[in-house]
Amino acid sequence: MKLFLKGAALGLALFSVCASATDATRPDDHAPIGVMGDHTHHKGEWMLSYRYMLMRMEDNRDGTKRLDESEVLISGTGDYRVAPTDMDMVMHMLGVMYAPTENLTLMAMIPYVENDMDHVTAMGGAFSTESSNLGDISLTALSSFSKTSPLPEWLWQLGLSFPTGDQDQRDLTPMGNSVLPYSMQIGSGSYNLIAGLGKNVSRERDAFGVQLRGIFPLDKNDDDYKVGNRATVSAWYSRLLNQSFSVSVRGLYEFRDNYSGEDPRYAMAQATNLVPTVDPDLRGGARFDIAVGVNWLHSSGHRLALEYQVPAWQDLDGPQLETDSVLTVGWQLAF
Repeated sequence: MKLFLKGAALGLALFSVCASATDATRPDDHAPIGVMGDHTHHKGEWMLSYRYMLMRMEDNRDGTKRLDESEVLISGTGDYRVAPTDMDMVMHMLGVMYAPTENLTLMAMIPYVENDMDHVTAMGGAFSTESSNLGDISLTALSSFSKTSPLPEWLWQLGLSFPTGDQDQRDLTPMGNSVLPYSMQIGSGSYNLIAGLGKNVSRERDAFGVQLRGIFPLDKNDDDYKVGNRATVSAWYSRLLNQSFSVSVRGLYEFRDNYSGEDPRYAMAQATNLVPTVDPDLRGGARFDIAVGVNWLHSSGHRLALEYQVPAWQDLDGPQLETDSVLTVGWQLAF
């Protein structure tokens, strides 16, 4: 709740911003703020952006079934001595885009991640852990296919994220100062290929678009594991309310693979069924979300946007914390 209130306050602060001019035209020229790498820029143009993203997770799930704590813990019908109950993940994302030519736009994304997870134990206790640090920085190239290609004017993106995020986060637990589980680590520890394809079509009073985007780890990290591949398919529709505001609805399907390999620091915890979050085979799953959003374009050229998404369906390799909601608030300025 504390992180949610911080996000709401930040959103109100962003919506009060106003400054110098640019040549932006309509609010739905950009996709909903939860979509990454949806547009390009003219030669010599820059864009700065900031996103605040809050993902809230609560309750465990195995497959499509929600589990009670008693179904996870050995004090009930489960297998584990500790069960996660909820988690908040906050990401502050700074973005820079620059177009060195009319046909190429470069995008750099710099994330800072904060995690907070609560647990209960089979003995009736409870504890919390926290982690925070710089995440994996990415650099992506974006361009459009020509009008005469098989995919006329579709936007492609190809990039790489770098292992700048920390995967050695520790905190106090009932077992002492311990290395935190996979879900509480900040970075992947690997180089990751980023690839995507999408299109946004504007009409007189509305717009619609689609994007396919994947993140694929290229190698194991220094701790002998590789995070799972992740792929997302999004489709959205937006409607102009006036020259400043548009509203949107988006459907998105996300698939995540389990991890491959195993961090040897978790070997004892996994062998004793301490907690499901140290099992690399309990990281994957799929979900379908529905999101609603609003884009605002000020006459100065500042763009502000908000999107709120909730899962309509989840199928997880569990027990694993399920996603409850994702809030994204963002600011953009091109010049």
